Amino acid sequence: MAKKYYFDDQYGIDIFAVTENGRLCEFQAEPREEGAVIGNIYKGRVTDVLNGMQAAFVECGLERHCYISVADIVADRRKYEGADIDIPAELNLRPGDEIMVQVLKAPVGKKGAKVTTNLSFVGKYVIYMPNSSFIGVSQKIGDDELRKNMIFGARRVLREDEGLIVRTAAPFAVKGDKVNEINYYRKVYEGVRERFAVAPVGELLYSDSPLYIRVLRDIMLTAGDEVYAGNRRLGESIAPYIPQNVSLHIHDEHTDLMFEHGIASQFLDSLEPKVELENGAYLVIERTEALTVIDVNTGKFTGEDSLEYTVYCTNVLAAREIARQVRLRNLGGLFVVDFIDMTDEKHSEAIVAELERELKRDKVKCKVLPMSKFGLVEFTRKRTGVAASTLMLKDCPACRHSGSVRTHLSLIAEFRARLLSVLHGGATTVCVDMNFEVCNSLLASAAIKENIASLYPDARIYIIPHRTYAETAVYIRTITSPHIPLPDGYILLY
Repeated sequence: MAKKYYFDDQYGIDIFAVTENGRLCEFQAEPREEGAVIGNIYKGRVTDVLNGMQAAFVECGLERHCYISVADIVADRRKYEGADIDIPAELNLRPGDEIMVQVLKAPVGKKGAKVTTNLSFVGKYVIYMPNSSFIGVSQKIGDDELRKNMIFGARRVLREDEGLIVRTAAPFAVKGDKVNEINYYRKVYEGVRERFAVAPVGELLYSDSPLYIRVLRDIMLTAGDEVYAGNRRLGESIAPYIPQNVSLHIHDEHTDLMFEHGIASQFLDSLEPKVELENGAYLVIERTEALTVIDVNTGKFTGEDSLEYTVYCTNVLAAREIARQVRLRNLGGLFVVDFIDMTDEKHSEAIVAELERELKRDKVKCKVLPMSKFGLVEFTRKRTGVAASTLMLKDCPACRHSGSVRTHLSLIAEFRARLLSVLHGGATTVCVDMNFEVCNSLLASAAIKENIASLYPDARIYIIPHRTYAETAVYIRTITSPHIPLPDGYILLY
């Protein structure tokens, strides 16, 4: 199935999206200044050791102390070749110890980041592990003979105390490229060790590549796929990573790529708990601190045959959409799905099989359990990164944080896209009425103001802040008269 990949970075946020047959199935957003925490290496100091839990807390310079368990100081071999893990009986750490740690899982809610002392550097062909002698092969390489050859080749180039994991793209690369990648990360690790020796506690020693490089490193583009870049500068940066049989399109940056192609509207729909299915049925997705609950409802769909067949058809569509939604929203952890009750046991088995089949299209590992007698299906999805919704939603102060509202960043991004569309249409003078607090956030964002000014330097944008406006209320008017009637308190954006 041909896919379309979208990359943008115009206003201080790196964005990546994927569509299949026009439907959004993956979306990532990351502030460029902060970057991704996962994969970062810090110099940490042990603050507390919990012997009863075989874990410890580590100060790493992040907002909250990080967490390390005894199972996180060795490589997880079970994911690659089914071998048992030799887990030490204790951490062998004491308060005050200075250690080098790498973030495995980003902070979630009130929980700090999960870290490990088993470092790894992710490349296109291998994952290099400088302080582990373990060699593994991706499960997606199914040929036994090929797996043996990959392991044999790895042993020939690795030192005694080194390890690596052979990635899915490795069999398609020449040996020299893989060896060069290993040598590159050897030098990176040597530099990290040198910095660790002199750095203060909490110092960032290593940060992974920008979002677009990490994405292109992890995906395999095939003939028929299309890649869209939000501007020429970004397009030139990603061009070396694009195969010749894949089309690269450079978007005119005078308009917003994600809004022009309908990506933004589809993602904003994914922020809602209710998801409409194509037959009139719907899902309700509710996240809690411990798990995510998904309820399936027939809604307007009444069917034309028997009740059992109507329910079965709805559950099939729901299984497909659930797989898409958890990938799109980048949800992780435990899920409980309440499918509509069915009387035919074969139908129940078919629904679970359909859910498993759709989840296998996800690059993130998922595990599905059989349907219970109550029609419930449990499955897990590994947590990877931070869901983009955390940038777009915040707790609602009006309902004592029991609900969510859009963040100022999300509202300003939408305002920018609408404003660019108006200016691209020929307007030179624009008046904007918006919420007072959102206006203050806009004025504080130098990146967005500079971006708009660079694209339309001759335009004049007047902003009128209103304390009584809802945060989502934004009205853009084109001014054609030379005499502009503006009230007191207006602001010239630039």
